[in-house]
Amino acid sequence: MHREIGDAFFKGRDDKNRRISGMNAFLAMRAYGLVTEDEEYALTTLAEDLLKIEGEQAFHERLGQHILLNLHGLQVVEAVDSLQSRGVKVKVETVAQELTTLGIDPGGDSGENINPLRLWLERAGVFVAGKGQWTIDSAVVKKLTGASTAEISEIVDLNKPQQAFLRALATYTDEKSPVASKVRLLAEVQTPGIRFDTKTFAERVVRRLADDGWIEAEKATPGRGAKSGRVTPTEKFREIISQPLMDTVLEQTHLLDPVSLRRPLRDLLAVVNGEKNETNHARGLALEGVCIQIVRMIGARFLGWRLRSDQTAGAEVDLVAEASNDPYLLIQLQSKASAINGREIIDREVGVAQSLKSNVILFVSAKNVGGAARRAAAAYMQETSLAVLFLDGTDISGGAAAVAAGIAREWGHVRLIKAKRGQERTRAMTT
Repeated sequence: MHREIGDAFFKGRDDKNRRISGMNAFLAMRAYGLVTEDEEYALTTLAEDLLKIEGEQAFHERLGQHILLNLHGLQVVEAVDSLQSRGVKVKVETVAQELTTLGIDPGGDSGENINPLRLWLERAGVFVAGKGQWTIDSAVVKKLTGASTAEISEIVDLNKPQQAFLRALATYTDEKSPVASKVRLLAEVQTPGIRFDTKTFAERVVRRLADDGWIEAEKATPGRGAKSGRVTPTEKFREIISQPLMDTVLEQTHLLDPVSLRRPLRDLLAVVNGEKNETNHARGLALEGVCIQIVRMIGARFLGWRLRSDQTAGAEVDLVAEASNDPYLLIQLQSKASAINGREIIDREVGVAQSLKSNVILFVSAKNVGGAARRAAAAYMQETSLAVLFLDGTDISGGAAAVAAGIAREWGHVRLIKAKRGQERTRAMTT
């Protein structure tokens, strides 16, 4: 692969330099989430989507959006904005120092990762074109992310637990003023690596966000075994976080029923189950809403539909999403209005996963999941690197907290199967 890239793009160099240049190009594409090299080299779904975009500027804007949202591009913009507001000369070295204080590796003290990233953001229009220019175009930043540089600065100033809490609150639909502890549990599932200290949660997260005007917080009950107070999103939260995120999701998914992004899961499930004699069309729209809400709750980003409800008379919805946390996961979601009982659906989706290079298959049933399906999933997980998860009607009807608990339960099941298989392999290798 390195030689082929070198021969295609670096023809003027000798054989050794062509191969080295090809290798560096491949490593850069991998770092930007465009290619994989698991069992074989492959383009990621992001790369496939980029190749379908017509127009160079649109291409660069989509890549720039990916860099901003998934590769610390926003933090680079915030670092530059912070330096300029303090009158400090913006150079690669000073930006690198700012990023290091945020816990982000800029490529060593020299910040060797920064210039290539800045150049790509310049192509997207985030930075005004010109050698060494660090002038930010706030209108482009808002277009690509839904927030201005001033708003981003205020968000970035929050610590990771506070940001995770707000992100979870933006996807919470069960009620307008949820109990803070339920949002906390969702945030821990949605943002891997985040764990809240329950002893300081009320003071360091809830009260700080309330003081900054993101939420209104009800005081928790005092005493041993106290319950968390409720939190209510403010207009500031809706304008800067909630509505821009929702607009982005609607733009990506082309949902035929945008209201389904805000309806409680239990209400959508009631429609899917036809409890009020809804049409198949209405049931299908509700099932799409369930799927997108679950994708948002698990901290993933929608990539595309494989099969929509209008093609199946409201019976099922298939989509692909990605989670850009460490590690990167390509998630294949298969939902059905009916129960998932046999192994046939498992066999089919595993076959699709081999083509898509998915890491995770998430099955969602509005009814229940049978033993045969779970046994088939366990067998595949023992023999492959796939993770197979299930959510059923009970999980969905319980809302965000139940979905979060269901996802945590399923990942625990995956780890048990993988650990057992690892032990078996170790014994086989040592005997």
